[in-house]
Amino acid sequence: MNQSVTSRQIVLLVLLLSVTGTLIQPHAQAIFYAEQHAYLSYVPVVFVMIISMWMVSRMQRRFPNQDLFEALAERFPFMGRLAGVMYILFFFFIFARDIRLIGDYVSITLLETTPISIVVLSLMIMAVFIVRGGLGSLIGMSELYVTLFLLNSIIVPFMLIQQLNMENLMPYFHVDTAGVGKGSWYIFSFYGEMIALPFVVKGSDFRFKPVLWGIIISGLVMMLIIVETITSIGVPIASRLVYPSYELARQLQISDFLDRFDLALAAATLPTMITKIAFDLYFVCWGLKRMIPNVSGKVMTGPVALLGFVCAFWFFRNAIQLYRFTREWTWIAIVFEVLFPIVLFLFLRPRKKDKKESNHQRSGEQSKKEKHEQGQESSDTEKNGEKRRQDSHGGELQPS
Repeated sequence: MNQSVTSRQIVLLVLLLSVTGTLIQPHAQAIFYAEQHAYLSYVPVVFVMIISMWMVSRMQRRFPNQDLFEALAERFPFMGRLAGVMYILFFFFIFARDIRLIGDYVSITLLETTPISIVVLSLMIMAVFIVRGGLGSLIGMSELYVTLFLLNSIIVPFMLIQQLNMENLMPYFHVDTAGVGKGSWYIFSFYGEMIALPFVVKGSDFRFKPVLWGIIISGLVMMLIIVETITSIGVPIASRLVYPSYELARQLQISDFLDRFDLALAAATLPTMITKIAFDLYFVCWGLKRMIPNVSGKVMTGPVALLGFVCAFWFFRNAIQLYRFTREWTWIAIVFEVLFPIVLFLFLRPRKKDKKESNHQRSGEQSKKEKHEQGQESSDTEKNGEKRRQDSHGGELQPS
């Protein structure tokens, strides 16, 4: 059974899937091409994902008690399962990529002397224990750490006031459209991973309004972070950094007594990254359970995690190869984050017959309720009449 998810939790899950990976890697590539207007690269990305998630939400209306895995397998037994398996493979690759990406990030910025294999293995073990707790543990960690990340994103601009140089955004109105488009290309594959939500959330809980709020909030937060990076570090330096967000955190100083505030921010951000890895693993295990009913999702967490650990080092030799692969990865991501939702929308959207049947059922239920209420009212009037007759004609005689 799918766990019920509230609107607030949907917003936080959208933020978890869209912000975590995007914060680490593609900002430097977007700044390299779009320069001082790199923040505008999020505008087309947000617009495309709003349309894609709207189509998915329309599909989910037809299956209120099922997730998209169940709907595909039931509606199209062969092609639906084939599409589900393709999504499982897609997010398994994302799981291996995120393990290597976050492992390199921790190894380079925080634990320089620790072997990367030990770092990745530790992250994977934590993700396995989170996934074995089910979707509830993922939602609980998202409510805690994503909220903390948003709070940090609001506080950081006030702490960077002395380092901000608005001249780094000049010229303000001379926008390189081609550069902004290239920046959107690098950002899109990371930002669009929110497409995983309808596969693990049932249709009655997956509503478009909280998804829209999550997309808008995440887009504004990431635009704010890019503006802070450009104004504090500058375009020439930020475009050549592997992790510009970490360098932004290193610019923070609270007077003269706390010189490494970036460690506090990393301690608050790292659990969010681990939760993102756990969600990728949960998606793969949940999909295997839906496609193969006899398979236990909890039993599969360990083998799938070990396979992802091996593939993380097999697919990518080093952080530079992972960094450069983003350009080609977007071609694959567009298929699953844009093209497949369009095709599924054409085949699974609510039809006029379904709408008429649902409206007819609603009208029938309303008429039954009205008849039932009228019957109760008539019975109440009959009872009141009998009582009045008994009061006027029957009852005990009073003494004269």
